[in-house]
Amino acid sequence: MKLSDLIKYIRLVGLNSHIISSLSRIPVNDVYYSILSLFYEHQMTVFPIINSEKLGLWKAVIWCEKSTIPYEKAKQITGPLANLFRGDIEDDSFMLVFYTSYEVFDEMKQTYEKVFDKLNMKCSISLSVQSFRFINDENCYDFENKEWVCNRKQVYISIPSKELLKLDKYDVNLLTDIQVNPAIPYWRNYHYKHIKEVLHGFMYTLGNTNYILDVKSKRIVNDPSLLTIAQLDNGYYIAEYHADKKSLERVISSVNKIKDVEVIISIKDLAFAHGFSIPYEVFKDNKWKIPKIKIE
Repeated sequence: MKLSDLIKYIRLVGLNSHIISSLSRIPVNDVYYSILSLFYEHQMTVFPIINSEKLGLWKAVIWCEKSTIPYEKAKQITGPLANLFRGDIEDDSFMLVFYTSYEVFDEMKQTYEKVFDKLNMKCSISLSVQSFRFINDENCYDFENKEWVCNRKQVYISIPSKELLKLDKYDVNLLTDIQVNPAIPYWRNYHYKHIKEVLHGFMYTLGNTNYILDVKSKRIVNDPSLLTIAQLDNGYYIAEYHADKKSLERVISSVNKIKDVEVIISIKDLAFAHGFSIPYEVFKDNKWKIPKIKIE
């Protein structure tokens, strides 16, 4: 099975070799070993595309320069609402993306601003008003030389929504399970029909993407390593790149030409880059109950 053909199915249904075999009519063992090849020879990573905004979970971004607290504590600032953490490998800057809602964001922002004032930290807190997730055309990847040779992408766009999908705890648990393991046979679960509307396939990366680069500016550098963009309510964008050393240097070279730009460079190590599932801990009585923040 051609690896580029396999990726087409992974983008559609995830990593389960049985469903891919059924769709492609390729023997399941062939599919399984081809998936192993993608992981071990081409360092593939796979993420589900979940429209959390349709669930009632909006996203906001904390961006801090010169943190006065260690990254382990920074990750815990928003408790179970954390979505993504990125810590710079050199200068103690960090980004923390967290879940919120339209009703409570302003109050949360004011409270966090007081926290950062007490900590003597320079931080901005912004609401994400639109997000873009990019899926590279698998035919642009040269598997022999292990590099992208063209830059064609599909994009999935999501915006905060007030028309929400009705969920129960089993729906939320299934979404969490897919985030943790994209190879589970989720389509066999009775609750899959409830979440189909917010599961929009799967994203992926290929190659030694050991670096994660986050760039906050009003301009975007396009590159095969570009994975996501968050458009903020203050007019800025945060673009995230998953890059090998060569593509990191290429993007940095272009970013350095932009005025009014901030950069965080992380590595794929939990001390510097951490992703979290949707906050199932705060889903109670079939709705999200965003906890109030207390300053101690």
